[in-house]
Amino acid sequence: MRKYWRGFLWGGLIIGTIVTLLRVFLLRIWVVPTDDKLMAASVAPSLAPGDVVLLFTAGTPGFSDLVRCTDPEEPRRFVIARIAGEAGDNVLIEGPTVIVNEKRATLEHACSPHMVTILDPNTDSPVEIKCDFETLGGSSHKRGTRAMGDVARVERAIPQGFVWLLSDNRAYPDDSRLFGAVRPESCDGRIIFRIWSAKGFFDTANRFTWIN
Repeated sequence: MRKYWRGFLWGGLIIGTIVTLLRVFLLRIWVVPTDDKLMAASVAPSLAPGDVVLLFTAGTPGFSDLVRCTDPEEPRRFVIARIAGEAGDNVLIEGPTVIVNEKRATLEHACSPHMVTILDPNTDSPVEIKCDFETLGGSSHKRGTRAMGDVARVERAIPQGFVWLLSDNRAYPDDSRLFGAVRPESCDGRIIFRIWSAKGFFDTANRFTWIN
């Protein structure tokens, strides 16, 4: 019994230490929701439902950061998207391509694996998207695309006091193309690190990975 309580106390001490360190460094653990079909599709291939991630809550998120923001149309849910435009910027979306102030985001190379399977948020059917690496504002991140016929061209001048959000999955967006520019203060953290995926600790491919 004494050994049991000793182990219990040590476990509590370790957990308390971890929580304290997270607070000191302004980090928060968050799990990507598993019950939000549109979010699940829009965050691919960078994230997936059930991913356990770290949110960095200090400072103001900046250009190309992947952020968690309050949905301006439904305050009880979040959106996860990338800041692709700041106040004064001109943002042009042509299909999967983003052009900011006449500077086109560049493609680097395909992901490995190149094809990623997700669920269509409208039909729940499995669909494949292409995964490649895109550089935006000097930062490289994953981008998802899929042939979906004609996609409306969107061009916006970002007003003062707002930012423009863009989903990493261009085929299934949940971003400013749907709800417009948002206030940066509605974004409460940058997603910077995945601790592990919904498959758990032993999913080594998605464990302890930085999220750009």
